[in-house]
Amino acid sequence: MFLILYFLFIIRQVSSYRYLPDSEHIPYSYSTLERDLLANATEIPHHVLIVYGTWYCSGSLTASKIVVTAASCFIHYNGEAIAVKIGAESITATGQVISVVEYKIHEYFQHHSKIDNDIALMVLKENVDFDDGDIEKVVIIQPDTALHVNTLLHVYGWGGPEKAVKYQNMPLCSDMLVLDKTECISHYGQLITSSNFCVRFNPQRKLSDNGGSAIYNRTLVGILSAGGNSNESPHFAILTNVSYFHRWIKLNTEMYLRKYCSVPISKEYYHMSSEIPET
Repeated sequence: MFLILYFLFIIRQVSSYRYLPDSEHIPYSYSTLERDLLANATEIPHHVLIVYGTWYCSGSLTASKIVVTAASCFIHYNGEAIAVKIGAESITATGQVISVVEYKIHEYFQHHSKIDNDIALMVLKENVDFDDGDIEKVVIIQPDTALHVNTLLHVYGWGGPEKAVKYQNMPLCSDMLVLDKTECISHYGQLITSSNFCVRFNPQRKLSDNGGSAIYNRTLVGILSAGGNSNESPHFAILTNVSYFHRWIKLNTEMYLRKYCSVPISKEYYHMSSEIPET
């Protein structure tokens, strides 16, 4: 009897796992005739610039005081003040500049490899003003969700000084395709863990920084972790798997909102199955 109940439990767990897109027949549509590398600011209202010292990277606004990025964004950090700019059309353009009061790198960052568990969360000193320009929070992919091979993702970042003048300091978008994990491991080896996955990109569409969002159907499914600016063939990038960290993002968001916001403390807000409270 115990074995039957255990088997039914396992079946239920497996059946709850889902793939995106819903159809498994995804055409391989990779082409050099992609959209322009420049991204329109209105298509990435969640995209932020993260700055400390002389370093910068990208992040995604997930709540009015919360930004999610890659933990590897902070590998050069040496205690400098951290600030984010939101709603800017370029690195040098005006936008809301808000200081970061606290940040958290995943507890097991670099546990199995240099980019294992490559995710971090930052708390802003003030609430973002959503009435000031085109600014929105990004929707996070649900847990236990995977992407079919060859699914097209839009991956964003800021253009660095190595880019042509047209792209320097500008928001960029690279079309990337989800890669079979076996092929990814054959290239990156032990860098690939359950916390990340690979995408293929056109070398003409390289990005300059990491921490930027990988978007499918207006949903945050990945964070650019490594390889997006590589000249090395076969041009595979590694993305942090946001679905894998859905619960980590949610629990830490709730913890910091309780710490820094005047939010009613109730089971309705802070139960695992609840929605993330607004600040």
